[in-house]
Amino acid sequence: MWERTPFESQKLVPDWFHFPLQAVTAAFVLYWHWHLPAPNKAVLALAAVAALMVLGEMRPVHKAIYFVLIISLVFTENHAINKDRSDFAQAEACRRKEENDQFSRIGGSITTNVQKLLDHNDVEFSKTMARSDAIIAGVGDAIKTQTGGDSFAFITFTLEPGYVQFNQFPPPSNPYFLVSITSHGRYPLREVHARMWDPAREFQALQHPDADPVKAGHAGDTYYEVPYLRPQSREAPSGDVLILGTYPIGAKEANDLSIAFSSPNGNWDERLHLRRVNGTWLQALTVIGPTVKQMKPFVKFDPGYPDSENLAQRDWPPPSAKKH
Repeated sequence: MWERTPFESQKLVPDWFHFPLQAVTAAFVLYWHWHLPAPNKAVLALAAVAALMVLGEMRPVHKAIYFVLIISLVFTENHAINKDRSDFAQAEACRRKEENDQFSRIGGSITTNVQKLLDHNDVEFSKTMARSDAIIAGVGDAIKTQTGGDSFAFITFTLEPGYVQFNQFPPPSNPYFLVSITSHGRYPLREVHARMWDPAREFQALQHPDADPVKAGHAGDTYYEVPYLRPQSREAPSGDVLILGTYPIGAKEANDLSIAFSSPNGNWDERLHLRRVNGTWLQALTVIGPTVKQMKPFVKFDPGYPDSENLAQRDWPPPSAKKH
C-alpha cells in the first residue's frame, strides 16, 4: 500500500481529485486539437495544471499523465500562435489586395480619361510625326552622303604584261599587278586612307644581313590615299574604280595581303588572297566593316579560286572559334 509522507499529507488537493482534473484537461486538449484556441489560452491551462500539480497529492502515474498533458498543451499553444500569425498575414494580404484593387480602379479611370484625350489629337500627332520622320530621314541621308554612311571600298589586283602602260605609271620590264580600288555602297566616300601589308615582303627584308629592323619592319607596308570615290549607281553598278598604281608579282605562287582602311564613316579591313592556278593568277577577297552592324563579311572571288566557300570563316572566325 502506498502511504502518504508527512509532507504529502499536507497537500491541499487530495489524490483522487487528479483523475477528474486530468480528464477535463484531456478533453480541452482534444477539443483544441480540432478547434484551436486563441493564443495564450493554452498557456493559461498549462499554468493551472502546473499549479494543481504542486498543490495536490500525486502518484507516479499522475506525473506521467500530467507530463503528457503538458506536452500536448505546449503543442496546442504553438499551433495556436502559428495560426494566429497565418490569419494575420492573410488578413493583411486581403487588405492590401483590396487597396490595390481600389487604386487599380482609380488608375483605370484616369487612364481611360487620358486615353480619350490622346485619341482626340492622335490624327494630327501622327501627321506631325510623319513629317518629322521625313525631315529626320532627309537629314540622316544628307549626313551619310557627307560621311559615307555604310559604304566601303576594296582593293583588287589585275595581272598586266610588262609592255602595257596605264596613265602616268611607267611600265615595268616584267609582268606586274595593276592595283585598283572600287567603291561599294550607295554613298560616296571621301578621304579614304589605306595601308596594305605584305608579310612576304617584310619577311624578305628582314632576311637581309644588313637590314635595319625598324625599316625592314615597314618594308611590307604600302600606303594609298583617295580623295573621292563615287557611289554605286545606274551608271556604275559595280562602283567607282580608280587605279592606284602597280605591284610586282615576285617569284611566289601565292600571296596574302591585309589592308586597313579608314574614312570619315569609320574603319574597315580587307583580306586579299592571290593564287596562281594552272598558270593563271586568281584572287579572292573578304571585307568586314565599316560599321559595327556590318559583321557579315563581304566576299568576292574569281571563278575557279580554290576553296572559296569557307573563305570568310577563315579570314574572320567568330569569337567563340578563335583559339586562345
